Amino acid sequence: EPYRAVIAAKLEAGLSAQRIYQDLVGEHAFTGSYYSVRRMVRRLSSPASVPFRRMECAPGQEAQVDFGTGAPIVIADGEALPVGVKLRRRRTHVFRIVLSHSRKAYSEAVYRQTAENFIRCLENAFRHFGGVPRTLVIDNLRAAVTQADRFDPQLNPKVCSFCEHYGTVVLPTRPYTPRHKGKVERAIGYVKNN
Repeated sequence: EPYRAVIAAKLEAGLSAQRIYQDLVGEHAFTGSYYSVRRMVRRLSSPASVPFRRMECAPGQEAQVDFGTGAPIVIADGEALPVGVKLRRRRTHVFRIVLSHSRKAYSEAVYRQTAENFIRCLENAFRHFGGVPRTLVIDNLRAAVTQADRFDPQLNPKVCSFCEHYGTVVLPTRPYTPRHKGKVERAIGYVKNN
Protein backbone atom coordinates (compact mmCIF):
# COMPACT_ATOMS: atom_id res chain seq x y z
CA GLU A 1 0.00 0.00 0.00
CA PRO A 2 2.83 2.54 0.65
CA TYR A 3 3.97 2.10 -2.96
CA ARG A 4 0.51 2.54 -4.53
CA ALA A 5 1.35 5.85 -6.25
CA VAL A 6 4.64 4.49 -7.63
CA ILE A 7 2.96 1.34 -8.95
CA ALA A 8 0.12 3.37 -10.50
CA ALA A 9 2.61 5.66 -12.27
CA LYS A 10 4.55 2.68 -13.65
CA LEU A 11 1.31 1.07 -14.82
CA GLU A 12 0.48 4.29 -16.70
CA ALA A 13 3.88 4.00 -18.37
CA GLY A 14 2.88 0.54 -19.62
CA LEU A 15 5.21 -1.55 -17.48
CA SER A 16 4.41 -5.15 -16.53
CA ALA A 17 3.99 -6.40 -12.96
CA GLN A 18 7.38 -8.18 -13.16
CA ARG A 19 9.14 -5.00 -14.30
CA ILE A 20 7.39 -2.92 -11.60
CA TYR A 21 8.53 -5.44 -8.97
CA GLN A 22 12.14 -5.26 -10.23
CA ASP A 23 12.07 -1.46 -10.18
CA LEU A 24 10.61 -1.41 -6.64
CA VAL A 25 13.36 -3.72 -5.40
CA GLY A 26 16.12 -1.79 -7.21
CA GLU A 27 14.94 1.79 -6.67
CA HIS A 28 12.99 1.65 -3.39
CA ALA A 29 14.57 -1.31 -1.52
CA PHE A 30 11.23 -3.10 -1.57
CA THR A 31 11.30 -6.26 0.59
CA GLY A 32 7.85 -7.67 -0.22
CA SER A 33 7.11 -10.50 -2.62
CA TYR A 34 6.46 -10.32 -6.34
CA TYR A 35 2.96 -11.71 -5.72
CA SER A 36 2.03 -8.79 -3.47
CA VAL A 37 3.02 -6.41 -6.29
CA ARG A 38 1.02 -8.49 -8.77
CA ARG A 39 -2.07 -8.32 -6.53
CA MET A 40 -1.74 -4.53 -6.32
CA VAL A 41 -1.29 -4.27 -10.08
CA ARG A 42 -4.41 -6.37 -10.60
CA ARG A 43 -6.37 -4.19 -8.19
CA LEU A 44 -5.23 -0.95 -9.82
CA SER A 45 -5.74 -2.13 -13.40
CA SER A 46 -9.02 -3.98 -12.97
CA PRO A 47 -10.83 -3.51 -16.28
CA ALA A 48 -14.17 -1.79 -16.26
CA SER A 49 -16.97 -4.18 -17.03
CA VAL A 50 -18.23 -4.04 -20.59
CA PRO A 51 -21.60 -2.32 -20.56
CA PHE A 52 -24.55 -4.23 -21.96
CA ARG A 53 -27.72 -2.53 -22.92
CA ARG A 54 -30.91 -4.44 -22.34
CA MET A 55 -32.77 -4.64 -25.63
CA GLU A 56 -36.54 -4.56 -25.34
CA CYS A 57 -38.95 -5.48 -28.11
CA ALA A 58 -42.59 -4.80 -28.78
CA PRO A 59 -45.03 -7.65 -28.17
CA GLY A 60 -44.93 -10.17 -31.01
CA GLN A 61 -41.83 -8.61 -32.53
CA GLU A 62 -39.14 -11.16 -31.65
CA ALA A 63 -38.55 -14.64 -30.26
CA GLN A 64 -35.17 -16.18 -29.50
CA VAL A 65 -34.61 -19.87 -30.28
CA ASP A 66 -31.91 -22.33 -29.24
CA PHE A 67 -31.16 -25.99 -28.67
CA GLY A 68 -29.40 -27.27 -25.56
CA THR A 69 -28.34 -30.64 -24.27
CA GLY A 70 -31.07 -32.33 -22.28
CA ALA A 71 -31.05 -35.12 -19.73
CA PRO A 72 -30.53 -38.64 -21.07
CA ILE A 73 -33.55 -40.91 -21.20
CA VAL A 74 -33.34 -44.59 -20.34
CA ILE A 75 -35.32 -46.70 -22.80
CA ALA A 76 -35.78 -50.42 -23.34
CA ASP A 77 -34.55 -52.21 -26.45
CA GLY A 78 -37.64 -53.83 -27.98
CA GLU A 79 -41.33 -53.82 -27.16
CA ALA A 80 -41.69 -56.07 -24.12
CA LEU A 81 -39.75 -55.89 -20.88
CA PRO A 82 -38.81 -59.50 -20.15
CA VAL A 83 -36.30 -60.47 -17.50
CA GLY A 84 -32.78 -59.51 -18.57
CA VAL A 85 -33.89 -56.82 -21.01
CA LYS A 86 -31.19 -54.40 -22.07
CA LEU A 87 -31.75 -50.79 -21.22
CA ARG A 88 -29.94 -48.04 -23.06
CA ARG A 89 -29.58 -44.34 -22.61
CA ARG A 90 -30.50 -41.90 -25.34
CA ARG A 91 -29.25 -38.37 -25.31
CA THR A 92 -31.85 -35.66 -25.77
CA HIS A 93 -31.74 -32.11 -27.03
CA VAL A 94 -33.99 -29.42 -25.62
CA PHE A 95 -35.60 -26.97 -28.02
CA ARG A 96 -36.32 -23.69 -26.26
CA ILE A 97 -38.05 -20.57 -27.58
CA VAL A 98 -38.53 -17.40 -25.53
CA LEU A 99 -40.69 -14.44 -26.52
CA SER A 100 -38.48 -11.38 -26.08
CA HIS A 101 -41.15 -9.05 -24.73
CA SER A 102 -43.00 -11.21 -22.21
CA ARG A 103 -40.29 -13.88 -21.60
CA LYS A 104 -43.00 -16.50 -22.06
CA ALA A 105 -41.25 -19.71 -23.09
CA TYR A 106 -41.84 -23.10 -24.63
CA SER A 107 -39.59 -26.18 -24.38
CA GLU A 108 -39.62 -29.54 -26.10
CA ALA A 109 -37.22 -32.47 -25.96
CA VAL A 110 -36.13 -34.24 -29.15
CA TYR A 111 -33.63 -36.97 -29.90
CA ARG A 112 -32.02 -35.29 -32.91
CA GLN A 113 -31.50 -31.73 -34.09
CA THR A 114 -32.81 -32.12 -37.63
CA ALA A 115 -34.57 -29.54 -39.78
CA GLU A 116 -37.80 -31.54 -39.54
CA ASN A 117 -37.65 -31.63 -35.73
CA PHE A 118 -36.77 -27.93 -35.65
CA ILE A 119 -39.78 -27.06 -37.83
CA ARG A 120 -42.11 -29.33 -35.83
CA CYS A 121 -40.94 -27.72 -32.57
CA LEU A 122 -41.51 -24.24 -34.01
CA GLU A 123 -45.03 -25.21 -35.10
CA ASN A 124 -45.78 -26.59 -31.64
CA ALA A 125 -44.44 -23.40 -30.05
CA PHE A 126 -46.57 -21.19 -32.33
CA ARG A 127 -49.61 -23.27 -31.39
CA HIS A 128 -48.69 -22.95 -27.70
CA PHE A 129 -48.28 -19.16 -27.94
CA GLY A 130 -51.36 -18.69 -30.13
CA GLY A 131 -49.45 -16.68 -32.71
CA VAL A 132 -46.25 -16.18 -34.68
CA PRO A 133 -43.55 -13.61 -33.85
CA ARG A 134 -42.30 -11.38 -36.67
CA THR A 135 -38.66 -12.43 -36.28
CA LEU A 136 -36.92 -15.52 -34.93
CA VAL A 137 -33.40 -14.94 -33.62
CA ILE A 138 -31.57 -18.24 -33.81
CA ASP A 139 -28.13 -19.56 -33.11
CA ASN A 140 -26.22 -21.02 -36.04
CA LEU A 141 -27.65 -24.46 -35.40
CA ARG A 142 -27.19 -27.03 -38.15
CA ALA A 143 -30.90 -27.71 -38.45
CA ALA A 144 -31.58 -24.18 -39.72
CA VAL A 145 -28.28 -22.71 -40.95
CA THR A 146 -26.38 -24.69 -43.57
CA GLN A 147 -23.47 -22.23 -43.81
CA ALA A 148 -22.74 -19.88 -40.91
CA ASP A 149 -21.31 -16.54 -41.94
CA ARG A 150 -21.08 -13.15 -40.28
CA PHE A 151 -22.58 -11.25 -43.21
CA ASP A 152 -24.38 -13.77 -45.43
CA PRO A 153 -25.47 -16.98 -43.64
CA GLN A 154 -27.07 -19.69 -45.79
CA LEU A 155 -30.39 -20.95 -44.40
CA ASN A 156 -31.86 -24.40 -44.88
CA PRO A 157 -34.43 -24.21 -47.75
CA LYS A 158 -37.02 -26.12 -45.69
CA VAL A 159 -36.75 -23.57 -42.91
CA CYS A 160 -37.00 -20.69 -45.40
CA SER A 161 -40.21 -22.03 -46.94
CA PHE A 162 -41.62 -22.71 -43.45
CA CYS A 163 -40.94 -19.09 -42.47
CA GLU A 164 -42.51 -17.80 -45.70
CA HIS A 165 -45.63 -19.84 -44.99
CA TYR A 166 -45.96 -18.44 -41.46
CA GLY A 167 -44.92 -14.89 -42.35
CA THR A 168 -41.88 -14.72 -40.11
CA VAL A 169 -38.19 -14.07 -40.70
CA VAL A 170 -35.18 -15.96 -39.35
CA LEU A 171 -32.22 -13.88 -38.19
CA PRO A 172 -29.15 -15.97 -37.34
CA THR A 173 -26.77 -14.39 -34.86
CA ARG A 174 -23.12 -13.83 -35.64
CA PRO A 175 -21.07 -16.99 -35.06
CA TYR A 176 -19.73 -17.37 -31.50
CA THR A 177 -21.75 -14.48 -30.05
CA PRO A 178 -24.31 -15.99 -27.65
CA ARG A 179 -24.86 -12.61 -25.98
CA HIS A 180 -26.94 -11.57 -29.02
CA LYS A 181 -29.67 -13.90 -27.79
CA GLY A 182 -29.18 -13.74 -24.07
CA LYS A 183 -32.82 -14.23 -23.15
CA VAL A 184 -32.87 -17.77 -24.51
CA GLU A 185 -29.30 -18.61 -23.45
CA ARG A 186 -30.21 -18.10 -19.81
CA ALA A 187 -33.40 -20.10 -20.28
CA ILE A 188 -31.44 -23.02 -21.79
CA GLY A 189 -29.15 -23.01 -18.77
CA TYR A 190 -32.19 -23.11 -16.49
CA VAL A 191 -33.71 -26.05 -18.35
CA LYS A 192 -30.41 -27.97 -18.32
CA ASN A 193 -29.94 -27.51 -14.58
CA ASN A 194 -33.54 -28.21 -13.60
